Amino acid sequence: MAARDGISHREDNSSIQKHARDTKHIPTSFRDAKYLRIYWHDYTSVPKCRVIPMARVLESLEEGEEPYTISVTKASLGILPNDHPIPGVTGTGIYVLEPDWASAKKGPAPGHVSCQAFFHEDEIVVEDGGSAPASESPLCPRGILRRALRHAEASAGGGLTFLVGFEIEFTVLEPTGDPKDKFRMLSTTTGHSWTTAGALATWGAPGSFLTAADELLDALRDAGVAVQQFHAESTPGQYEIVLGPQPPLEACDTLLHTRQVLESTAARHGFRATLHPRPFAPFLGSGAHAHMSISSAGGDAPAVYERFYGGVLAHFPAVFALTDAHPTSYERMQDGLWAGGRWVTWGTHNKETPLRKCKDSHWEVKVLDGMANPYLALAALVFAGTEGAAFTWGDCEVDPATLGDAERTRLGIETKFPASVEEACECLRKDETMVRLLGKEFVERYVAVKKAEVKLYDSIPEDQRTQWVMERY
Repeated sequence: MAARDGISHREDNSSIQKHARDTKHIPTSFRDAKYLRIYWHDYTSVPKCRVIPMARVLESLEEGEEPYTISVTKASLGILPNDHPIPGVTGTGIYVLEPDWASAKKGPAPGHVSCQAFFHEDEIVVEDGGSAPASESPLCPRGILRRALRHAEASAGGGLTFLVGFEIEFTVLEPTGDPKDKFRMLSTTTGHSWTTAGALATWGAPGSFLTAADELLDALRDAGVAVQQFHAESTPGQYEIVLGPQPPLEACDTLLHTRQVLESTAARHGFRATLHPRPFAPFLGSGAHAHMSISSAGGDAPAVYERFYGGVLAHFPAVFALTDAHPTSYERMQDGLWAGGRWVTWGTHNKETPLRKCKDSHWEVKVLDGMANPYLALAALVFAGTEGAAFTWGDCEVDPATLGDAERTRLGIETKFPASVEEACECLRKDETMVRLLGKEFVERYVAVKKAEVKLYDSIPEDQRTQWVMERY
């Protein structure tokens, strides 16, 4: 297989040629698009993409270059937001990225179609008339989640499958015109607080972000994204989009595409939408809460879902390294901020616990934000839950931080979450079960990236850190 202009090629054969000529794997409605965006999400949760003229993609497939792939440097999964590779990672070698056409959606700009990709180490081969990886990279975020889901499906008792729906909390900023202090809190909203109608009063007014929200929600509808709700959150300029439930891989794809449509729409109207976990203290922060349910037969039986969530609770300190993956995450993860708090526990409809039971197997994971790679976060949750553990925690009905020692002991609340990225990574590294399930090579690379990322963040002057993050997330 040769490469030209970052595009991977292979020699013709009859089975490839037949499959390529009808390009049946590309949805018909997307073939008239001007551009294809191929996305991947790295370990620092920065979305990356390449833009390719769709005519070039179709031409390549017609010529027998099946499946369509591009190549990127192996530094892609070991690079920091300032484009510096971490120690031990170089620009030598390539990954082959294969777009997953099942993830394709319109947007985020008119005339564009976007899809997510899998990372492969080697050439893509064709088996039985279709394509399969010769060697999927053990570091591929989507591949790790897919492996976790297959592990769950193959587990004892008939296997587990899931539905996941994300909440996207974000804060809208306006430009200042100052290159050193680029963004400020939105000034066109008044009386802004959680779910108030008044916070939506400027919808339709020229220059209001909420007027742009019409374009945003229309674009998501046209992309096939099922938006269940849109409402104001607590911080001035903060809003939430609630997405419908999907299988986990598709849910992550939809989450990331929705963020791209949001960012692009806001930018076209002169705004910046940020996922910074807590840009304006003392206001509340922004999360990416995940609603999970067990969709396989018997999933709503307490014996099934309690063992699953018992596994999550048992391995939560290690999982935390993947759900709260940036120093700013810990600005949000405080007691009393409706963010899940600092104690490993659960509660029925309790927004101050990290796991909130909604009904039967439908539980909400609150300790998750926009700084996490969602594929890796869900993979860790699925692996931990599938491993399972006895459900020994009592139902916490109040903020666990307000309880005395005796009451916490009665409820089985004994463990605090790590207080920093470094502590969380150490918990992950020491959790032999999670290392085995996620893969030693992945854990070593992930921890190395996080350590370097923290060092980079600490090198930024403290008064510039918030702006630095808001420019990138």
